[in-house]
Amino acid sequence: MSTASVIKGSCLCQRVQYEVTGPPKMRLLCHCDNCRKVTGSTFMANALYRKDQLRIISGEDVLKVYEDSNTESGNTTSRKFCSNCSSPLFTSRDSDPSAAEVVAITSGTMDLGPSRENWAPQAEVYCKNRREWIVPVEGTVRSEVMEAFAPSKVE
Repeated sequence: MSTASVIKGSCLCQRVQYEVTGPPKMRLLCHCDNCRKVTGSTFMANALYRKDQLRIISGEDVLKVYEDSNTESGNTTSRKFCSNCSSPLFTSRDSDPSAAEVVAITSGTMDLGPSRENWAPQAEVYCKNRREWIVPVEGTVRSEVMEAFAPSKVE
C-alpha cells in the first residue's frame, strides 16, 4: 500500500485539526454496538496508529473524552470527540497494556485525497454484531471479537 508520509485530518467544523505520520498499523471496520452508536451508522471505520505518530495541530481545547466502560471486552475505551460539532476522532484503551501505545483514528476524518483508494479496510472486527444486511468487505480478515487483532499482535 502506498500512503502519503503525512496525512492531515479534522473534525467537521475544522476546530480540531491533526496529522499522522507514516503508515497505519491496520485499517479496520468495527461492528460492535458501541462503535455503531457513537457513529450513528452501521460500523466505524478506523486506522490504527502508534500514539507517537499522531500530532494534534489545533483544537485540543475543544476535545472531550467519553470513558466508555460498558464494552463487550470489559476494557474501558476512551472516545475523544469535538465538543463543538461532535465528530468522533480518536479512540484508545490506555488501561489495556496490549493497546496503551495505540490510537484508533476515525478514517472518515482523514483528508486522504487521491490516495483514498489505497485505504480499503484490511480487517473487520466484532463481526458477530454486523448488521445482517451488511455484506463482508471482500479481502478482509474477519473476527468475532477485537482481540484477534490486538494492537500488540498487529505490525
